[in-house]
Amino acid sequence: MYYISISKGLDIEQVERFVEAHNLELNHDEIRDGKFILLKEENDVKGMVGLESFGEYGLLRSFLFRPEARAQIPALFETILALAKEKGLKKIFLISNKRQALGFFEALQFERINNREFPEDLKTSAFVEKVWTISETYIMERAL
Repeated sequence: MYYISISKGLDIEQVERFVEAHNLELNHDEIRDGKFILLKEENDVKGMVGLESFGEYGLLRSFLFRPEARAQIPALFETILALAKEKGLKKIFLISNKRQALGFFEALQFERINNREFPEDLKTSAFVEKVWTISETYIMERAL
């Protein structure tokens, strides 16, 4: 049975194994500080999404899931939206270099924007600094 939880210190090893399978790395403090919503089955991470807050804007991070958990993605996404609204965010953004995910995010009501429309505050994120240099990235936003 699947359940959703906010990441905490006890999840570090499980999350590390999960993100390594996707060739990513995460800072332990971000996991410990609850910046990620986890989709779990027993003690196994099946999906996750992170949220960084910058004033009235949020930045989605590491929206990952295993194929067998695909049917649970709407619940995971609705949870992160509820968290963003609870924090008083007005818009959430994402940056990706995975062209095949464009339709997926459009189905979740994200709209593509150009680099000039991306808020300056979000550019201070270490994640954005890292991803910004990758060619063929796209930026999307969604109003809340």
